[in-house]
This record gives sequence, C-alpha cells and structure tokens, in this order.
Amino acid sequence: MLGTLNRFIVNCSQSWWKILLLFAGQSATLLSLSAISESFPEVTAGDVPFDMQNDLTPEQIFEQLAGYSEQAFSQYYLFQAIDFVFPLFAGLFLASLCAFALRHASSNWYDKAVAKNLFCLLLLATVFDYLENINLLMVVSTWPEQSDIGAMLAVGAKQLKLASMTLGFAVTGVFLLMAAGRWLGLKAGLLKA
Repeated sequence: MLGTLNRFIVNCSQSWWKILLLFAGQSATLLSLSAISESFPEVTAGDVPFDMQNDLTPEQIFEQLAGYSEQAFSQYYLFQAIDFVFPLFAGLFLASLCAFALRHASSNWYDKAVAKNLFCLLLLATVFDYLENINLLMVVSTWPEQSDIGAMLAVGAKQLKLASMTLGFAVTGVFLLMAAGRWLGLKAGLLKA
C-alpha cells in the first residue's frame, strides 16, 4: 500500500496540472473551512472550531462545548465533513511538491526516496489530522457526557499533526531552495547537468 501511495505522489509530482489540481482541492476546502470558522463565533460563546485552535487544551473543549447552540453543532459537523477532505489534499500537495523539489535538487537522493517510499512520510500530518477529527467527533457527539480520553487524544493528535506539518514544510522548503540553487547553477554554467 505504501508503494502504491508513493507511486501516486511521484506521478503527481511529474505533472504540473496534477499538482495544480491538488492545490485547487486544498485551496477550495481551506476556503470552506475558513468561511465556517468566521461565522462560528456567532453560534457559540465566541469560539472558533476546535480544529482551528492550535493551543487547545482538553479542558477548553468542554468549556467551549457548554456555549454551543444547536446551530453550532450542525455547523461543526459540516466543518468536520470538509476537514476529512482537506488534510488529504494538503498532504498530497505537500508530498508531491517535495518529490518535485527533490527530483530537481538531487537525483541520487530522489531515487533513494522513491525506492524507500519516503514521500509517504509527508502524509503523517494527514494521519494525525484524521485522528484529531475522529476524537473530536466522538467528544462532540457524546456531549453533554464528557469523554476525557477523547479530548486528550484529540489534543495529542493535534500536537503531533502540528509538529509533523512543521517538519514537512521545513524539509520541502529546504529541497525547493536546493532545487532553485541547482537550477541557477546550471543556468550560470557553474554546474554540469
């Protein structure tokens, strides 16, 4: 399965229009999430969805749920439905961009990354985002009963998501800079193809 997923990422990275489609999917779902987030404080006690709060604690989840109206619950379920699509587009876009950058930065490293299915690692943030969403859905759907374990798992998954996203952005950024440097070196005649 990892091999198939890695091949899909590599395939997308070799076509500008496939990368553009992934970016369009990411952008469209992000805009939808942002629109819900903007109107969300009007149906709660002034809070945005949990998923948009990077410093969220388990205790804050229950404090905020107490201020949710019926409309807030409906909007949150819609938010979650979209948030199961967004992380996939975002993860595939980042992984494809990283594969593109590494292919142009170092063919040797690229071949090793392809052989070892390493581009799949850039989807760790997607996996953690799904774990966050599943646990938050459990907490919200069982309210007013408090699911302490669900809240703790959601916050833990959120922190792992943020850490893996930061690492993925950093690695991709470094490879993009390396690819740009190599391209400039080739154009200036300082490097040989």
